[in-house]
Amino acid sequence: MPTPRSRTNSDGSVTWKVPFRLPRPGNTPKQTSETFDDYEPAQKFADLLEKVGPIEALRILEVQRSAIVVAPTVTEWCRIYVDHLSGIEPYTKKKYRQYIDNDIDPFMGHMPIDAVTQFTDAEWVIHMQEEKEFKPKTIHNKHGFLSSAMKAAATLKPQSLIPYNPCSGTRLPKIYATRIMFLEPDEYELFVGAMPERWVPQAEFSTASMARPAEVAALLVGDINRDTGAVDITKAWKYTGGKLKLGPPKTQRGVRVTNVPMETLDLLDLNRPAHELLFQTQHGNPVRPCYFYQKAFVPALKSLIVLDEKGEVVSDELNGKRPSPYWLRHTGISWRLLGGAPLFVVSRDAGHESAVITDKTYGHLDRSASAEAAQVFAARLPRLHRPILSLAA
Repeated sequence: MPTPRSRTNSDGSVTWKVPFRLPRPGNTPKQTSETFDDYEPAQKFADLLEKVGPIEALRILEVQRSAIVVAPTVTEWCRIYVDHLSGIEPYTKKKYRQYIDNDIDPFMGHMPIDAVTQFTDAEWVIHMQEEKEFKPKTIHNKHGFLSSAMKAAATLKPQSLIPYNPCSGTRLPKIYATRIMFLEPDEYELFVGAMPERWVPQAEFSTASMARPAEVAALLVGDINRDTGAVDITKAWKYTGGKLKLGPPKTQRGVRVTNVPMETLDLLDLNRPAHELLFQTQHGNPVRPCYFYQKAFVPALKSLIVLDEKGEVVSDELNGKRPSPYWLRHTGISWRLLGGAPLFVVSRDAGHESAVITDKTYGHLDRSASAEAAQVFAARLPRLHRPILSLAA
């Protein structure tokens, strides 16, 4: 029975040779062999020799080696890629399929995946920017999906579909950071004081903990350590397929423990079973961010902003600011940074993926380190001034 034999080449690579005898009319069989890069195809050829003989086995091998592999189209591959993605929510898969149907398929979906070049990808980005007038963030999201799909095609095992990822290195529209809005202490006191009293504890806790609204809504009484003020944040509410579902926080570092002042805990009813929601509606349901906004924020805004019959602003005690539940998180982070708390500590307690994110978003508020550095320089100024004054004299 033919058996594959390994051979180490001069460059260190290993190939597999299958020796066999090839019949020749009127002559003795010829000793020959076929070489394969991998063991598996070598063993398959050896089995084929045993089953159908060398002549038929060689004919089949020739057909296999000369066969033309038709690459899938971009749309076909993207759908295969999405179908086999694991570890993501059904809602995310649905969003990716919308990217395929609405943006990728109409532009390049008919093309074989190996026909897409860097120029094709660049033209698609320009199309989204100029023809569809998508915002930079939207373009980044859609392009990021296609780039991931193309990368998977380029690294597919055992045989890649394309030699490289044509989406790698494409220049995308710049995303300019929007100004983070937060409430100054007097504005906060004014705004929270205008809320119905029932919602004040949740507003203060949201600000003190710096937790995301969906994280606050998922907290249980047992997640609060009433002796230390530690808050154990491990979950958040999410919408999946139109349904509310409990899952992990937004980022990997979102699972964290942060502390709130004991004065804030005094506002909460913690003398309840540990499994009950920390904040809940009258029917025991989670206080979703939109519900919190309608019940707490809308009444406060109405009391602080007076409109005439035409909807024009007559008086505005918030000076144009229109807070939402997420503002409480921004306010808590901003106050800590302005108070001199170390950036990495605030980043950790806020559940940011990295301190870089915190610095990029809120770094302009943290002036304490810069001020201290300036004082270090100022302390050396007299030494610098002396030689300068001497030269001037």
